[in-house]
Amino acid sequence: MKPLRALAATVLLLSSSAICVAGQAGKAGDPEYFLEGMRCLEGPFALRLPATLPELLAMAPVLSQQVLQFEQWEGYKATRKRVRFAGLTLGLVTYSNDPGRYSLASAEIRSEAWLRISPFGVGQDTDVIRRRLGRVAEDDDELRSVYSGENESVHFETRSGRVTAVIYECYTG
Repeated sequence: MKPLRALAATVLLLSSSAICVAGQAGKAGDPEYFLEGMRCLEGPFALRLPATLPELLAMAPVLSQQVLQFEQWEGYKATRKRVRFAGLTLGLVTYSNDPGRYSLASAEIRSEAWLRISPFGVGQDTDVIRRRLGRVAEDDDELRSVYSGENESVHFETRSGRVTAVIYECYTG
């Protein structure tokens, strides 16, 4: 009889642990849905960023730039960096052979001031965002899902029915 009780206690303990883990919200466990037209720099959900690196860096005062990685290619060097503005962090790839060119790797918007560059805004009601995303988001009350196109995605952080962050992950080639 004692081995049976020990087994029952173990099953109960494991079940309780599984329930605790399943209840945790987080990007890794959140569903991902295909969103037709989801691209970082083109289409209805795209960011509206300047075409050249100098114009991009002139959008607002740059708080910091951090070089993350260098990649040596034939004839040029690509530099992956993080550029921080107040309320906006961009992951960029820049090119030594074309100083005006950049590729967008990511964008994290955490301020209402950047609504001018995004169709989704910090501070907006989650219902507004869900309507903009369309049917794919109609059951995602807290906007916990990741909305992906072919190679790029957007997801949101929310609190009390309001967006606190808009995060784009972009394809750089």
